Amino acid sequence: MAISKEVKEYIKSVIDPLLTKESLLEIFEKFQNDIIAKFENVIKEKDAKITELESQIAVQQNSIDKLIISCDDNQQYARRSSLRIHGIPTPEDGVEEDINSTLTKCYQEMNLTFNEENIDRAHRIGKCYKDIASGKITQSIIVKFKDWKSRQELYKARPKYFVNGKKKPGRKFSITPDLTIRRYNLLKKAKGQIKDKSEFSYALIDTNCSLALKIKDGPYRYFNSDKELNDIIDEYLN
Repeated sequence: MAISKEVKEYIKSVIDPLLTKESLLEIFEKFQNDIIAKFENVIKEKDAKITELESQIAVQQNSIDKLIISCDDNQQYARRSSLRIHGIPTPEDGVEEDINSTLTKCYQEMNLTFNEENIDRAHRIGKCYKDIASGKITQSIIVKFKDWKSRQELYKARPKYFVNGKKKPGRKFSITPDLTIRRYNLLKKAKGQIKDKSEFSYALIDTNCSLALKIKDGPYRYFNSDKELNDIIDEYLN
C-alpha cells in the first residue's frame, strides 16, 4: 500500500534527529537522568529494606536457636535417669520376653545384683537391627531408674569398649546415656569432624549427658551447639 507524502514526511521528521550523534547523546542523557535514576532510587530503597529484614531474621534465628537448645536441655535433663543397653538379642519369634530376666543377666555379666525395685520401667525401644559382632537381630533396651545412685551403679560398671586406648575384645553389649536426637546428632558430627585429626583424642558424652572433645595431652572442651563445636575445632586447627 502506498504511503502518503504526509506520512513519509512525519516519519522522516521523527527519524532524522536520531541520525545525529548529538541527538542520540541527548536522548541517552534524558533516559539516564529520568529513568535510570528512578530505578537506582527504587533499588537503594529495596536494598535498605532487605538489609533491615536480614538483620531482623538473624536476630530471630538466634533467638530460635537458643530456644531449641534450651528445650533440648530440658528434654535431656528429663532423660538423665535413663540408660540404653545395646546388643542384647531379641527373643525368637513367638517368645515373649521377660525384661527383668534379661536385665538380671546383664547385671550378672558386670558382677552386679539386679534389683527390680530400683527400676521405674524398662522395655525395648527403637528399630531392630543386626548386631555386627553376633550376627543376631537385636533391639535396644531403655531402662529408667528411680534414683541417680542406681543409674550410676550400672553406668560405671558398663563394659568398656576401650581400655588404655586399646579395643577390649569380647564385649557382649554396651550401655549409653539416653540422648536426645539433637544431642546424639551433634556428638556424631563431632566424631566425624575430629576423625584423623591428631589434635584431638576423641569426642564423648559424660555421665551427666554433656558433650565434650578431649584435646590430646590437654583438657576436655565442652560444647552444646554447632557453633561451639566449630569454634573449638578452629581454635586448635588454626
